[in-house]
Amino acid sequence: MAEITLSIPNISCHHCIMTIKRESGFVDGAEFVSGDVEARTATFNIKSDAALDALKAALAEAGYPVQ
Repeated sequence: MAEITLSIPNISCHHCIMTIKRESGFVDGAEFVSGDVEARTATFNIKSDAALDALKAALAEAGYPVQ
């Protein structure tokens, strides 16, 4: 499992972080670790490349595309 930090420019508040955490919970192989509103990043534990791709797709669909 690898820890990865993603840049997500649409993060603007703590509600955004909570939405990202909720959406990541639906992705097998992805576990939310933390979010940073000021840096506009979120950190996850990722089990595979497929999980990372699925996470990016889920976040984009929720309005938080990864940069």
